[in-house]
Amino acid sequence: MRTILIKASESRQLQRQIAGRRMTRAIAMRFVAGDTLDEGIEVSHRLARTGKTVTLDYLGESVTHEAEARAAAKAYLEAVARLEEEQLSSGVSLKPSQMGMVFSPALCTELLGGIADTASGRCDHITLDMEGSDVTEATIALVEQMHGDGYTYVGCAVQSYLHRTESDVKRLSALGASVRLCKGAYAEPADIAYQARDEVDASYSRCAEYLLAHGPYPRFATHDHRLIHFVTRTAARMHRPADDFEFQMLYGIRTTLQDELVSRGYRVRVYVPYGDQWYPYFMRRLAERPANLMFFLRQLVSR
Repeated sequence: MRTILIKASESRQLQRQIAGRRMTRAIAMRFVAGDTLDEGIEVSHRLARTGKTVTLDYLGESVTHEAEARAAAKAYLEAVARLEEEQLSSGVSLKPSQMGMVFSPALCTELLGGIADTASGRCDHITLDMEGSDVTEATIALVEQMHGDGYTYVGCAVQSYLHRTESDVKRLSALGASVRLCKGAYAEPADIAYQARDEVDASYSRCAEYLLAHGPYPRFATHDHRLIHFVTRTAARMHRPADDFEFQMLYGIRTTLQDELVSRGYRVRVYVPYGDQWYPYFMRRLAERPANLMFFLRQLVSR
């Protein structure tokens, strides 16, 4: 089922059929702040009042034309300006393919540099989302290039289900880049990715332990209470202060757990997506956790 949903997230035909349905959109808004930046800012303020920080994500990926990439970059420049205006402690997260990396690496570098220039002193960080394995190396190389240009507040996500991720964690930590460690939300073959849940979790644990020992400011993106317990226990054993790393969770998912971690003194950052290109993001959320899929099906039945 997971593989089917991930494949469905990549289908433009299904996107046209499903995204246009009012009922589906209403359900998807559990996981998406809304279509507009104003809605993303409103949700960010609400989360800030509960002791959390946020990362804003303007939805969109795999653009194929320069005009689309420049429009996405403009949306991020507007978001950065609003975050400063609203005095919100926030970062931004973007997909390199949204900036045109697949068809023009030079354009991607140009646009990301412009965003990084504007974000300097205004945002906590810029995180490059990790997409499919076909762009993993290019994404990490882009972080290295940005650091070489002086943008040391640019980091990226890594996915523990890839065999290469442990070496990528060491590579990025040596660079001094902030790492967002997640499990992964794409369908990858067995020759490059772990397929069994316990293997993915074991890889996550190894990467987390290394980040706690060597990472400048690890960001642990997980809703898995077992992995959260592993991180907190390992941090305590290493005497790593609770304010020297953070947990990241998705908007609308396990909010009670988010609040519990805040009450225990841990930093929690919520990933807040907004924009009308929500379909691929929503389908991957369904694929990630059976509970999300069951919520979706129950809502369909009840309506």
